[in-house]
Amino acid sequence: MNKASVRDIFFSFLKIGSFSFGGVYSMLSFFERELVEKKKWLSHEDFIEGVAIGQITPGPPIVNTGICIGYKLNRLKGAVAATLGQSFTGVAMAILLAMFYVGAEDDRILRCVMKGIGAAVVGLLVSIVCKMAAKTLRDYRSIGFALAAFIAMAYFKFNAIGIILGAGVLGYLVYKNWRQA
Repeated sequence: MNKASVRDIFFSFLKIGSFSFGGVYSMLSFFERELVEKKKWLSHEDFIEGVAIGQITPGPPIVNTGICIGYKLNRLKGAVAATLGQSFTGVAMAILLAMFYVGAEDDRILRCVMKGIGAAVVGLLVSIVCKMAAKTLRDYRSIGFALAAFIAMAYFKFNAIGIILGAGVLGYLVYKNWRQA
């Protein structure tokens, strides 16, 4: 793994926060590309663990993921740099867009544009899910966990936090004696 300075963390997360659109899950592909593949600051396993922690902690999951990854890279200073970098552009843009949207929410062109953006975001989500699945689901046990979580959420409307915590407990029980965990 390469070493990351606080300055580098801030600017990398500023870039991620500035050029990734579509919400939590679509941003994950930008996180992975920048931090794992390009900068090589994290292994894929470290990235997945950061995502998991970001999902189970209270607050915005993508910010929590950034905090966790920033902390892993350079402790408290890294967490602060990641949070400030990741949040800066989004906060500024959200304020400006909210001001614009309130004045133009009934505009037909804007509604059409938003439908196109919404469809593109779905494609980004599918992309990151496929990428994560290919790297994470490597045995019948992990595939079973993924299917059970999907069914629990999609069909039985279980709480996501409960699913993640339950998967953690079951993961320990299933993998504790397995050498490749």
